[in-house]
Amino acid sequence: MLRVPVRPSEFLVGKPIPFDVYDRHGRLLLAKGHVIASAEEKEKLLRQGPERNLNTDGRFRQAIGTALKVVEKADEPGKNAIHLDFEELRLIPGTVLQVQLGQEEDRYFARYIGALRGKSVIVDSLERNGLPLFVPEGTALRVRGSVGSYAFVFPSSVLVNASRPYPHLHLMYPMDVMAVRLRRSERVPVRLVAAVVSDDNQAFGGVILDLSVGGGLLATRHPLKVGQRVQLKFKLEIAGSEIILAVPAIVRSSREIEDRTLEGAKGYGIEFVDLTPEDTVALMTYIATVQTNPALTG
Repeated sequence: MLRVPVRPSEFLVGKPIPFDVYDRHGRLLLAKGHVIASAEEKEKLLRQGPERNLNTDGRFRQAIGTALKVVEKADEPGKNAIHLDFEELRLIPGTVLQVQLGQEEDRYFARYIGALRGKSVIVDSLERNGLPLFVPEGTALRVRGSVGSYAFVFPSSVLVNASRPYPHLHLMYPMDVMAVRLRRSERVPVRLVAAVVSDDNQAFGGVILDLSVGGGLLATRHPLKVGQRVQLKFKLEIAGSEIILAVPAIVRSSREIEDRTLEGAKGYGIEFVDLTPEDTVALMTYIATVQTNPALTG
C-alpha cells in the first residue's frame, strides 16, 4: 500500500484519527480511532514523520485519471504545452506519481524518492492488489503527476529493479518533460453549501460562490477576520461519485456581495492550505468538469 506524509491539519486535537498512522519504516504508530489528547501529543507525533495509506479506492482512481487527462492531449496544437527540464518540477520526496507500463491500461501509484541529475529517478516499487509487482529492467513506461501549478508527463524505462535496502525502482532520467499549467488561481462560479468551523471551534454555515485549486469566495453571515483560520467541509460530485472534502483555509480578504438569496451575508476570500493529495486531485477534477459543463456547479 502506498503511503503519503500526514499533514498537520489531518490531526485534530480531541478528535479520533480517521486512518491508521505509520512511521517512515511502515510500523504502526497509532490505530484508526485514536484520540489525540493535546497539542503536545500532536507535535510529538508530527516529529516522527507520520504517514498514512493513500486513498486509492475506486473514486480516487477515477478522479486522478480524469484530472491527468489534461496532459494526455497536451501535445496537440493549441493546448499550450511547455517543455521543462526535470529539475524545474522541483519534486519533493513523497510526491505521488502515476505510472503506466507500456501499452497497459492499468495505472499504478508510486512515491517519488529522489533523483540524481542525468542518472536516474528513484521511486517506490509498484504494487498490484497490495502485492509487489515485478517490473523487468528495460520496461518502457510513462510517468504522470502534478506539482505546484503544473500537470506533467514524461516517458522513461526501468534501469534497475532493486530489492535492497527496500524495494524500489531506478528509472531512466528524463531529458524532456511535457507539462501544462493548471492555473491554480483560475476560479469557476459554483454554489456549494459548506459547513465551517472557525479556529475558536464555532460551527456555522456558508456558501462557496467561486472555487479554484487555491481557494475561493465564501459567503456567510458569521463574521470572520482577515488572517483567521477556518476549516470548510463541502461535497463535490465527480465522475458520478460524491466526495466530501474537509479543507483547512485562511481568510485573506472580505468584501460585500450582491445576492438576494444570501441577505445579510458577507463575502470572504479564502486560501486553502495544507491540502492532501486527494484534496488537490478532487479540486482539479471538479474545476475541470465545471469548466466543460457549467450546469454542474452545485
